Amino acid sequence: LLQSKDNSNIKWDYVVMNEHTQAPARPTTREELQSTLLQHYAPLITSNNPKATIIFVETAAYRLQGINNSQDLGTTSQFQQKVREGIQSYIQVLQQHDNNTTTISAQMAPVGTAFLHVHNDNYELWEKLFDPWDNFHPSPTGTFLQGCVLYCTMFDTALPPTTALCPRTNEEIAALWKDARMMHPKKKGKDGVELPSVSEVEYLMNVAWDVCQMEKSSSSSSSKL
Repeated sequence: LLQSKDNSNIKWDYVVMNEHTQAPARPTTREELQSTLLQHYAPLITSNNPKATIIFVETAAYRLQGINNSQDLGTTSQFQQKVREGIQSYIQVLQQHDNNTTTISAQMAPVGTAFLHVHNDNYELWEKLFDPWDNFHPSPTGTFLQGCVLYCTMFDTALPPTTALCPRTNEEIAALWKDARMMHPKKKGKDGVELPSVSEVEYLMNVAWDVCQMEKSSSSSSSKL
């Protein structure tokens, strides 16, 4: 964005924003970012492209309760609800902001809600969504789910297994990470941490679409109130 500020040929259709997970979950840091959004980010984004959409990533509550000084944020579902409320407050602040020249478009990519869905439906796979060495960053499997949620949010379409965009074999899954950085590659041999299986990929694509559809319906209902 800063580089494109002085280059009128570079326009951003989407700006994806990812906050430290605990920040939107806490009232004090939540209010600080609301102020920063209005004073700094919104003017920067709309000056580049008034029609750009801000996508806030609702990050996932940690795998282990209480780590990283998160004891006060409660259980997985309680922590996730607080994060969700914080992200919703960012969107509300931007939508209520009126500078008399443009309306700021913003929406949430419900990644954390998708993680919570897996938590409630397939606990063993939910554990696999996290980096096994720190238990809060996403693993390759969690990163795949996050990518699917972002895709469904931005393009409002599902990722069925038949599309050319989706991996359908173990080889195609491995190819997704061929040129990508993988966390802690030396701790589990040259191939790094475990990748999702074919069945897990299909399951996570369906979860992403279902959760995004529910989010769209929820957002639509709230906007009518």
